[in-house]
Amino acid sequence: MKKMVKSAVVALALALSLSAGVSTTANAKTKVTVKKVVSVNKLTGSKKITLTKGKKATLKTTVTVKPNKAANKKVTYKSSKKSVASVTKKGVIKAEKVGTAKITVTSKKNKKKKATVTVKVVKGKVTKVAFDQTAVRLDPNATATIKATVKTKGKKANKALVWKTSDATVATVSPKGVVTAVKPGVVTITATSTDGTNKKATATVTVSKTTLALGAAESFKADIELDATKVAADFENIVKAAGLKDTDAVTLTINARTKETTKTVKEAREFLKTNKATKVTVTVKAAQAKKFSPVAIALTSAKAVTVNGVKFTDVTATSLKIDGVAFDYTVEGANVVIAGDITANASVKKLVDAKVITATLN
Repeated sequence: MKKMVKSAVVALALALSLSAGVSTTANAKTKVTVKKVVSVNKLTGSKKITLTKGKKATLKTTVTVKPNKAANKKVTYKSSKKSVASVTKKGVIKAEKVGTAKITVTSKKNKKKKATVTVKVVKGKVTKVAFDQTAVRLDPNATATIKATVKTKGKKANKALVWKTSDATVATVSPKGVVTAVKPGVVTITATSTDGTNKKATATVTVSKTTLALGAAESFKADIELDATKVAADFENIVKAAGLKDTDAVTLTINARTKETTKTVKEAREFLKTNKATKVTVTVKAAQAKKFSPVAIALTSAKAVTVNGVKFTDVTATSLKIDGVAFDYTVEGANVVIAGDITANASVKKLVDAKVITATLN
């Protein structure tokens, strides 16, 4: 009996010991591994900073660490010469007097991981930044260069600028002021001094688009060639686009040698369902398209559309050709928006002059 009791006590002690061991392991501190510390001027992204005496710059510090937690990313900032450039706990540098100093950024979790930024303090300062143009209009994919003039006071002023766009999806800008248009829209291009004076110049860049809408023409003719593989579906698109009723008359040309024939929409619908055709052209006149632009009619799944001699072809969901010239487009309600300024395009101008459509540059 004593042996059994003793064995039970030993077993219990062993169990408690194992339990304590597991608990100790579970509560052990997670190891923090700091891989890298990077610190740069928040404005320019550079490790070299030139400031005018009395001005400030803010550092942007990135700490790569595992586990990726804010508590593990804390750093300290220290200046090699506080009399030249001081730095706050939040990484804000102030230029105190002319000279050069180094700012060391150190990880609190691993003091061996550091980053260094060089600060040069000068007397000269930027007093004004100006552009040679403040309003620029471009077609998509076109470029233009905005030239900046930097006025300074004092010696050895830092004339470097940082260029930014308000929306890179509309237009981008290079460090040398080269603007590249991407898609229709309006952006602001800004050039800012980097010496701490924060002098700026701005320009508005408009990436052109032309809105084509229904004009006031009392007469026009749109010849719409249907896709032979889906004639019935194309015809329904035209009926819907032109707002035609079953009793309205339409003119059909069936195949190449067949003469024009006039049918009601209902008769034409039945005819196209029961008769095979290699080519079908539907003619829509102005009175039948009062509420829908002939350009929008061109954006049905039709093979081609000719309006007053202007031909629309190769229509996809985002592009089309007008008399063989390709354009990107979007549909906004009953209007068609073409990317770029096409108001002077000869074919478009022909339709505008005939009041078939209006073309508004935005």
